[in-house]
Amino acid sequence: MLHIKIYQNGFQGKVSCERGALLSRVLSEQGFFVPHPCGGRGSCKKCRVSVNGVEVLACRHLLDSDATVVLPSIEQVRSETGGDDSHRLTERVCLCLDIGTTTLALALVSLDDKRRIRTVTSANPQRVFGSDVISRIDYCRKYGVEDLQRVVLTAVNEMIFGLCSEYGLKSVPTLYVSGNTTMLHLFFGVDCSSLGVSPYTPAFLEQKRIAGKDLGISLVEQIVSLSGISAFVGSDIVAGIHFVGFPSSGYYNLLIDLGTNAEIALFNDKTVLCTAAAAGPCFEGANISCGMSAVDGAIFSYASAEEYSVIGGGVPKGICATGLIDLIAYLVRRGIVNERGCLEDDFFPVAGDVALEGRDVREFQLAKSAVRSALECLMRQGGVSFDCIEHVYVAGGFSAEINRDNAAFVGLFPEEVISKIVPVNNASLQGTVRYALDEASDPSWASSAQYVDVSRDPLFSELFFKYMSF
Repeated sequence: MLHIKIYQNGFQGKVSCERGALLSRVLSEQGFFVPHPCGGRGSCKKCRVSVNGVEVLACRHLLDSDATVVLPSIEQVRSETGGDDSHRLTERVCLCLDIGTTTLALALVSLDDKRRIRTVTSANPQRVFGSDVISRIDYCRKYGVEDLQRVVLTAVNEMIFGLCSEYGLKSVPTLYVSGNTTMLHLFFGVDCSSLGVSPYTPAFLEQKRIAGKDLGISLVEQIVSLSGISAFVGSDIVAGIHFVGFPSSGYYNLLIDLGTNAEIALFNDKTVLCTAAAAGPCFEGANISCGMSAVDGAIFSYASAEEYSVIGGGVPKGICATGLIDLIAYLVRRGIVNERGCLEDDFFPVAGDVALEGRDVREFQLAKSAVRSALECLMRQGGVSFDCIEHVYVAGGFSAEINRDNAAFVGLFPEEVISKIVPVNNASLQGTVRYALDEASDPSWASSAQYVDVSRDPLFSELFFKYMSF
């Protein structure tokens, strides 16, 4: 047996493992976080750690002797959930949880005041197994669901314990849960391998009810999940639609949740059509050379080399989604990136040590084209024009900071809807809160919502090629 000392954020751990063990697995099994956006393929280079003073990639390094491992510090993800907290405890309360691919958001809710008391967020520790759902499905297929469930349950228990301790609560009757279909499978410990291969069949979509003790969630008597729609459109979209509501008579609303699996819903009180676009982890900061989540040090707004904003202030360490949109728009306007996406010199210094590479522009092109093409295909299949759209709700932890004009300029959103865009931050959490306040009755429309596979539409390929350019 080998003996490994691990240091992270001032914490020291000592573990034992077999000779030849993969360092990334040893770290994840012991609850230490190192990012693996590429899912352990060694391509993103973001899992660099120090082993006996030598920098290695944790996902490729096999341990062959006793070692001292120093890990990079963990940064807290900044995720705007939307809405205000009262900080006023009442007699009847519940908990609401959104399990995002990148972020966990938990709210303590007053059933008497019908509003949130306190909301906390945390990074989803499953990021150690890959930044997107495909990476986690692949990990589940190879190694089983146990690791993926264990780390998320541990994080959720810590969040619940923190809220209950803060307000002197010994227990909470109910925890309501939403998330995309993969996240809910992993939360409940259900093998999600079938979501990664055709015909992409989920093990369940219906509402689940389970005792907290049976799942391993402390301080909660009962857990209730919202129902989903398909393998690629989960209960997070059901919750989101429940939150934003239906449009005026004769109109449609759009809900676009920008993430690794960008989900889009076109709906009114009679019809709900949904689809998903494989945007990849670009909007989460992964697969971008200096990309990062919305954590301290991330550039979230960019106007020029002299005018940009950094989360938490200070020296920029990288760039998150909203900053990337602004930066690409800046470069295209000045001809530094041409209409095909070619970057001059294949490199652009942004600020400090932060730079953009040619491959980053291509990742952004793939993501924005996937979203835009899926959106227009969905509208065509629904027979809906932009004139019939009342509101375009944009969800996501960074949606409040998105520059609409820049997003439209680079082709992420159509020009026709700029004035109709309404940022809603975490629509999934806010919809789950509303669901709880509505006494947990499943929306009547959820069972009749239709999933549209736009990838089968010949128009999708045509549009995808068209919107790759600027």
